[in-house]
Amino acid sequence: MFILFITVLLYSCKKEFSDSFTPYSNLGINDTVWTNKPLTNGFLDSISYAINNTAWFVDSFNTVQEKKFKLNDSLEIFFPSHSYSFPNTPGSFPDGNIKVEVLALRKKGDYIKTLIPTSSKNYLLETTGSFFVRLSRNGQEVVMAANTGFYIRWRDDNPRTNQKFFEGVAIPNRDSLFTWLPAPTDGYISVWDSTLLGANKKGYQLTSKSTNWISSNNFIDTSSGSTRLNVTLPLNSTNKNTLVFAVFNDKKTVVRLTTDFITRSYYCMNVPVNSSVTLLSISLIDNEYYLGTRSVTVKNADRFSVTPAKSSVGNIISVLDNL
Repeated sequence: MFILFITVLLYSCKKEFSDSFTPYSNLGINDTVWTNKPLTNGFLDSISYAINNTAWFVDSFNTVQEKKFKLNDSLEIFFPSHSYSFPNTPGSFPDGNIKVEVLALRKKGDYIKTLIPTSSKNYLLETTGSFFVRLSRNGQEVVMAANTGFYIRWRDDNPRTNQKFFEGVAIPNRDSLFTWLPAPTDGYISVWDSTLLGANKKGYQLTSKSTNWISSNNFIDTSSGSTRLNVTLPLNSTNKNTLVFAVFNDKKTVVRLTTDFITRSYYCMNVPVNSSVTLLSISLIDNEYYLGTRSVTVKNADRFSVTPAKSSVGNIISVLDNL
């Protein structure tokens, strides 16, 4: 179910609204009623369909030979030969062509466009890159065979050795359907450094036994203290029509805030004290988009207010591309 949902959301987003997101009986702009029900797929699909212009890499290769794909000047993915199977049917996979689909999240705005947070349940992560990798043959899922793996390599001028391997999993949550969990038995992150023709290049290599959502992350340091980030918006920016994000200015961390039905506000736990954060809200009301931004320093649990203004989809995408 999770793969079906994420495929629909990121790859062929539906345009229909669900029944629970029909316009208010008068005007949606006047609707101040919050819901205690989960977010609807119709609302999420509509937001993602509008702002998600992240590009998929799609190709194929014959498993008789190993194959390296260069997605761009700083990103490549390598697949070994004779290393594949169908799920739950080990040893029954004949060599031949398989389809490869890859979605790479490298910028902060990519995580908002795809509605994928950099968090592990209630704990924040700093990421260096996240990827969705799907292998298939004639529409049927293909996985890595036992004791095999592929790798993704990308450039980074200042790679760190504290990155860990995470997998994306589904969670039954009112505000999110997704989280990252450590998966040290399924993959690992290493740092590479090379000099070619006098030019020094370095970065990360993610080696994985599993496909679907995989990522290079580490938990944010809260040893100097943490607090709860609280955000309020105008009354008509409800949890039926608004998503709120916190984008950390000094690290690649992006989290979608949880809705607090009791106080009609949005919040995030375990935020390091003195964090420099850009708050960003996206609302869809009466088929019009609204964008709110505010830069803050989180010192304690005091509330910050954000005031959205009507915006075009193009402007929202431009803001996300420059985070």
